[in-house]
Amino acid sequence: MLNDLSVNIRNLEYRFSKANSFYLQIKDLDYSFNGVLGMYGLSGSGKTTFSKLLAGIIEPVSGLVSFLSNGNSAIPKIMYSPQFPEKILLGVHIGETVQQILSQNVNSAGVYNSICDYLQKFSLDFDTIRDKSGFELSGGELRRLAIALSLALSPELLILDEPTIGLGRRGKAQLYRILEEFRQKHHIMIVSHDFNLIRKISCHYWILDRGNLIFTGDLNALEHRRDIIEKVGINSLEHYLTAAVKTEEMRTH
Repeated sequence: MLNDLSVNIRNLEYRFSKANSFYLQIKDLDYSFNGVLGMYGLSGSGKTTFSKLLAGIIEPVSGLVSFLSNGNSAIPKIMYSPQFPEKILLGVHIGETVQQILSQNVNSAGVYNSICDYLQKFSLDFDTIRDKSGFELSGGELRRLAIALSLALSPELLILDEPTIGLGRRGKAQLYRILEEFRQKHHIMIVSHDFNLIRKISCHYWILDRGNLIFTGDLNALEHRRDIIEKVGINSLEHYLTAAVKTEEMRTH
């Protein structure tokens, strides 16, 4: 069953340091998750920073991020799958890493089965990679492993940062199928500078530009914001709209 989940943001501010010119500022945002949320922006717009603030990985300079789960104030279980998981997994022993994850979960047997299941859906066999180190896996394999681990922990909200980097056509198709099933019981946010990816998976959009949230809405609402389309470099939006209609028709037939 998919829980009702909403986020409320008030005067959220973040900067790396006084020497860094980047400054993220989200004034007021009330959002109820309903379907896959896509966060789009050009490189350097603040997507990863905003994602980590939502996940509680970094703390804001000021402001508030609060969640409501089924109408109650709560800190939901949020998993953030990073943009470059290979940096984390590259030097680790795969079996030992999985065992460490299992030791931190009460339902270790269920998590183990889920890890194996998601790896199979990504055409990876845990028994084959169990005794390997991250150095022995390709970038695509490391990314699929990282996503599988995040999925297996069954978060209430899964944030995937640039999930298709390093995935070929087959890996992307597998990811789409997996997320289509996962979204039935979990909330998902896809973070990417690739609008085509965002469009394929998401039904609602957040668009960031230079640390500011400049749009929140669906694709049809975005169609009427030519200023934003041009500002963030979304070309040939008519192509995306046509493709979106075809995708929706395929889902309903």
